[in-house]
Amino acid sequence: MIFSALFERRHFFGPNGLTLLRAVLSLGLPFLVLSPLPGAHIAASIVFTIAAFTDLIDGIWARRYKLETKAGKFIDPLADKMLTLGMLGCFAVAGYFSPWWLVPIFFREILVTFFRIGWVLEGTAAGAEKLGKLKQACMIAAISFALLRTHALDFNAIHGAEPALKFLMFLALAAALVLCIASGITFSMHQRHLLQTPAFARYTAAMGVGLIKFAPGTWGSALTIPLILMTAWSPLLYLALFAFLTWGGFWAYLRLEAREEDPGFVVLDEACGMFVTFAGQILTPASVVAGFLLFRLFDIWKPFPVRRLERYPGYKGVLYDDLGAGVYAWIVLALLNQFVF
Repeated sequence: MIFSALFERRHFFGPNGLTLLRAVLSLGLPFLVLSPLPGAHIAASIVFTIAAFTDLIDGIWARRYKLETKAGKFIDPLADKMLTLGMLGCFAVAGYFSPWWLVPIFFREILVTFFRIGWVLEGTAAGAEKLGKLKQACMIAAISFALLRTHALDFNAIHGAEPALKFLMFLALAAALVLCIASGITFSMHQRHLLQTPAFARYTAAMGVGLIKFAPGTWGSALTIPLILMTAWSPLLYLALFAFLTWGGFWAYLRLEAREEDPGFVVLDEACGMFVTFAGQILTPASVVAGFLLFRLFDIWKPFPVRRLERYPGYKGVLYDDLGAGVYAWIVLALLNQFVF
């Protein structure tokens, strides 16, 4: 398995070592970008430059000396997405541009990453395409101009450059958006044969984490929390993702080789139930934890009439009981938000 190969000593050196360094640097960048401390933005620019430079060097190094590995083809795009999505999200939070700019970008990047992980589990790996690399370059440019704009706002001596940097940032962001959509379409078309296998349908129904033997429903519910937090700012986006996950459950279930009555590895239904739990709720650390625990409680307990909903044939029975558990959890969480939190 590639995941075990990632932890072999040889993969901590060479091109893969640079890729892992980029992933580690990406984790600290959001704190520097959003920090009010003096010098934090300069530090962010330095760290981002180093991280972006590793993105250039590791690919050249791997190709020139024929050090390309399946593990590298997996972790390299994952590290790229950690770097770019984290930075773009920070600048959206800081008010540099509307979060709507990032909706198609995040959707494409998360979905393609999900595809790649599934194919890795099947023993295949899809490398990056030319359009994807060009998209990555435009995203790096947009982030670079945003960082320079930050410095222009911080220092009066270069404040006059801020309008030009703002224009260049939006120009690069628009190019990244167009290329993101185009590369996502071409990537899916070129790899569409890998989307039709029963193994991939099983992986999709499981959201990946459902394949973990211990408490798959709990893992699936936990994995849904970041998706809820990323879409809660827009009811339309929240509803669209809920509909997409619902459709994905039916799509995957119909393609399973053996369809059990309620297979434990299927957790897309838990994800939909979690979306019902948090619909329109006030989200705080306490309410998120409470909502998660409440949903798991009602999903396991299945009070009347939730258990009866399991009797519907096919995926309807798999899904409906989780939606019912989500309704119970929503009611209790709404009361807690009103009178406790």
